[in-house]
Amino acid sequence: MKRLIFSTLTAALIFASACKKEDNTAPTGLLPTVTTTQPIKVNDSTYTCGGNVTNQGSSAVTENGVVGSFDPNPSIDDPNDVKISISSGAGAFSTNIAPFEVGKTYYIKAYAINQSGVAYGQEVSFTAGGVINPNGCNIIEVTQKITAPTTWTEGNVYVIKNWIDVQAPLVIQPGVIVKFLNANCGMEIYAKVTADATAAKPIVFTSYKDDTYCGDNNGDGTASTPSKGDWGRLTMRGDQHGSLFRYCKFLYGGGNGGGNVILANTGTGNIHDFTFDHCTFAHTYGSNSNNSAAFNTGDMKDASVSVLTNNVFYDNAIPIYINSYYGLDASNSYHNPDNTSETNRYNGIFVYGGGMKGMSVVYGETEVPYVFNVSGNATLSVGSADFLKIEDNVILKFGQASAAVDLGDYRNNANIASSVIFTSYRDDTRGGDTNGDGSTSSPATGDWTGYGYWTTGHGSYIWVSNNVFYASH
Repeated sequence: MKRLIFSTLTAALIFASACKKEDNTAPTGLLPTVTTTQPIKVNDSTYTCGGNVTNQGSSAVTENGVVGSFDPNPSIDDPNDVKISISSGAGAFSTNIAPFEVGKTYYIKAYAINQSGVAYGQEVSFTAGGVINPNGCNIIEVTQKITAPTTWTEGNVYVIKNWIDVQAPLVIQPGVIVKFLNANCGMEIYAKVTADATAAKPIVFTSYKDDTYCGDNNGDGTASTPSKGDWGRLTMRGDQHGSLFRYCKFLYGGGNGGGNVILANTGTGNIHDFTFDHCTFAHTYGSNSNNSAAFNTGDMKDASVSVLTNNVFYDNAIPIYINSYYGLDASNSYHNPDNTSETNRYNGIFVYGGGMKGMSVVYGETEVPYVFNVSGNATLSVGSADFLKIEDNVILKFGQASAAVDLGDYRNNANIASSVIFTSYRDDTRGGDTNGDGSTSSPATGDWTGYGYWTTGHGSYIWVSNNVFYASH
């Protein structure tokens, strides 16, 4: 058993870490109401801890204070936990406690006692050490790769100061804030990351200059404000073995020349086994190059393995870039939910063309068009082992003269709704200003080749004309 000595400024107390026991207290009557305040750093080893008795209950509070542990759910009845009595009665209470061991994670609860029993405030946790934060959020600087299972805990701001390799499982608790020092900072993710948050307590990945989350951590007041490209990206390397990002916000990334805040890079087997659900991607630096999309899907193939659902993209250049064989879920949205006029500069799903690679693929997004304007292959084709379904009211745009929808000999391998529109990348009247140049350009016949297929036996090529605009055929 490891024992650590903590003290208030007036007395020394011995605290210990051991296996937890359950708190089986079952008081009767009206207990006090107490909340726990977030510990505030005084220096690396000293923190101000306390709480607030907002209601004394059915009798006066005779004692209040805090109880702490290395393990979750501290209790004053557990002899292995540390109880520090601070005062009595109603109102706020606090005291300075030391020494905390730098790098250790502590769990703290406020408590209050009256004749009916003991009441506890919410549990808060923090990791000792790091930079003093005048706004009360504890700062942990991260400079080394993660090589052992690690948990980042609520109540902390983790400041990433370079490129960090995640080589062992990483759990990021709801409410954690991750800030990146500059554009040369990011995360290379080789192992499973579990960032499973809630709408009420999102996990935020943002700029060091972003004072919106846990305050002015760089200590310059209003001298700096966050900008697009303030930090790099998260690179999803190889197979992620079930990484989960839910209710996460990715803000002001895309720096260091990449233009991506998420880059799904090389994998094998079930390529990129991860989920991004109910996440927000906003204020990403980028250009009209497909490779600078906020979410660059790389080798993603199977939408049941690489899951992107219910996400929000706004104030980016290109929101997302996919391959033609990836069936992007239609639950994602491409505008600010608080301001529907705030979209993305090139507001479309950019697609690298080609075949379906033996997949059954559905194009079902109707909020924005699918844009085939990628250097190298802007044609959508269907082969003998493929199946393509394009649902009602979907718009496909093409930006190269050689681009086409080519069903070849496999017209029966496609189910294309009669309301689908095929048009030029420069056609702002259908699907909006997808090329982001306002009224500078306008569509013209020959902007792309057209939509066609071979008749039975490869006899003659038939060009489809219904809902096809500005094609050369």
